[in-house]
Amino acid sequence: MSRVFFSEFMSGLCLLSLSSLTPSTRARPAVASATSSAPPLLIVGAGVLGKLIAEEWRGLHGPDVAIRGVVRRADADRDAALRASGITPCLRSDLFRADAGLGEGSFGHVVFCAAPGGNDDYSAEVAAALRMWGGGGEGGGEGGREGGGGRFIFTSSAGVFAEQDGGVVTEGSAVSDTPRAARLLACEAAVTAAGGAVVRLAGLYLLERGAHNAYLGMETVKGRADGLINQVHYADAASAVVAALQRAQAGDTLVAADDAPLTREQICTVARLVSPFDARPMPAFEGGEAARGGAGTGKVIDCSYTREAVGWAPRYRTFADFIERLAP
Repeated sequence: MSRVFFSEFMSGLCLLSLSSLTPSTRARPAVASATSSAPPLLIVGAGVLGKLIAEEWRGLHGPDVAIRGVVRRADADRDAALRASGITPCLRSDLFRADAGLGEGSFGHVVFCAAPGGNDDYSAEVAAALRMWGGGGEGGGEGGREGGGGRFIFTSSAGVFAEQDGGVVTEGSAVSDTPRAARLLACEAAVTAAGGAVVRLAGLYLLERGAHNAYLGMETVKGRADGLINQVHYADAASAVVAALQRAQAGDTLVAADDAPLTREQICTVARLVSPFDARPMPAFEGGEAARGGAGTGKVIDCSYTREAVGWAPRYRTFADFIERLAP
């Protein structure tokens, strides 16, 4: 496929630019410079996102910065790969073992990015991670956005927002009362009460994983073709978390999303422009073809406050931008 054709196709997509949205009226704090020290980092959930966060942290502080990654179970091959990437793996059962160097308050910087799925006591895991945190310390979360102190970052989901009728949401918008949302919100509350900060992430993707990969593996997708899906690339999510580690204030609730959502149908259409998705058929969508703006069309995330507060912007403006860079 020629790049000219691709560009013409992309120009035909109905992309909603956040520059056209009403901006947040919240104050915009000045962005501070990054910390120049090399503080150790504890990552609870050393999966795809956790490894990318570690890579970002090493990029800031050098290859010798100490990074511990908490995993659910031992796996020799996975653990060797983590060590090769500069992460020392440890099991959940190692937490609070003095001989493992993981006593209470051992880390000034902690990220909790373990997924809630398959975790029977998620809130207890978050509470345990909070006990590993030594608090903000001098110049930390309570001291504004300067980079000298430690921070605890909990990665939540933008799925907690209540809006489902196509409206715009910002960091302070109303949240849902579904059981899944309530579980995450309880953890968010525990983190912010302890002086940590929350980063709610839009739908994560890489070429080989994400909404497009799921939809194009189905004959029928549950959900409307015109339903809006907010997304952010895994690498951009990692850079947002690291920006929060440097500059978030105690109690912050931040949101990381790219510039504009795409509809489910657009996501599939765009993904089918590149291999390996070009050979996959377009799925059918449940929920009809009602015009965008009706009930059940999802939400549009405006995270302009977060971007200015912690000095972050996504490398990939949209999923379509990501695919365009891959197109031959």
